[in-house]
Amino acid sequence: MTGTEITAAPRRVLIADDGASSRDLLRSILESGGYVVGEARDGEQVLAMAGEFAPNVVILDLQTPQLDGYATAAALKRMPSLQRTPIIALTPAITQTAPEQLSRAGFAAYLVKPIGPARLRQCVEKVLKSA
Repeated sequence: MTGTEITAAPRRVLIADDGASSRDLLRSILESGGYVVGEARDGEQVLAMAGEFAPNVVILDLQTPQLDGYATAAALKRMPSLQRTPIIALTPAITQTAPEQLSRAGFAAYLVKPIGPARLRQCVEKVLKSA
């Protein structure tokens, strides 16, 4: 490196899932792709750490205790520093009307569990490019 080269800062992803094994899997996949990952077990924890962690993207399980994914997404969108941060919904199933409902709630995309590594990385990259 010559000193004049600029290296891009690693992208930061904040994930929220009440299942430790799900968080471990997501973290492992994302870290192997060069992302810096923050973990939360529910929406309240996401809100407590989001400002300081400054994620480039947030992945929210829709069914977490305390604050669910919908309430957490709404709260994140009210935070000035995170209003434009893309949010990906994580769900065990999807209905025919769910994509429209998720879009209206402010989600940039959704992933259905179980999630393969390639699908996760593609989704994150797509929302980051669109942001």
